[in-house]
Amino acid sequence: MKQIILLLAIAFSFCVSQTYSQCVPNTAITQPGIYPDSATGLVAGTVGIAYNEVVQVKVPLDTFFIVPIQIDSISVLSFSGFPPGITFACNTTNCQFLGGSNGCILLSGTPTTAGTYPLKAVLSARGHTINGNFQIPAQIDTVDYYTIVINQANGIQNNANLKFDVAQNEPNPFNNTSNISFTVAVKSTVTFKVFNLIGKEIFRNNVLCDPGKNIIKVDAADFAPGVYMYSLSNGAQTFTKRMIVSKK
Repeated sequence: MKQIILLLAIAFSFCVSQTYSQCVPNTAITQPGIYPDSATGLVAGTVGIAYNEVVQVKVPLDTFFIVPIQIDSISVLSFSGFPPGITFACNTTNCQFLGGSNGCILLSGTPTTAGTYPLKAVLSARGHTINGNFQIPAQIDTVDYYTIVINQANGIQNNANLKFDVAQNEPNPFNNTSNISFTVAVKSTVTFKVFNLIGKEIFRNNVLCDPGKNIIKVDAADFAPGVYMYSLSNGAQTFTKRMIVSKK
């Protein structure tokens, strides 16, 4: 059970808001874990520039703790260490994720202070024996090995000249992660979609963004190798570009 807590720690450390997030769980993910994983880490931010990061979560259905255990839920009890200006929300109102479920966490806002911010989460996992005869006492653990880096801004951005625009993802092709940079003139929500080559929509996410530069981080774990089209729309304009996920 403790291993399961450690595996999901960073995901649930984001689940502090009691409101619904703008993210949508990616049900195509079937392998338990968090995406991006701890090796990839979280994208860095910059003071004064809007920050957006979506963490996808797949909660294990069961584990082994002396005997086979079915996981009922994993919840966050407390947290600390997040950068000033960043807010956090998960796709459930109580930040409790059921065993076997998919979830997501939206990390967004405009950071105000540069620095390296270690994250700390206190988590509770609950479960019962497979035959249902015994409820396992809540397993509590503290995890503090993830960080968010906020860089100092190089200059002041003039929002008066901003317009909705989308850059090509970089790097492209990619076999790990790739960033899509885009700008908006006002605080708004844009819709990010990914399509296969026959035009079928395979991924959608609504991203809340602030005026200025925003970044969407694309994780190759969400897609099989191949060529995809992606689009960003603000309701009035839509930009469509191509990305390539390399063989893993």
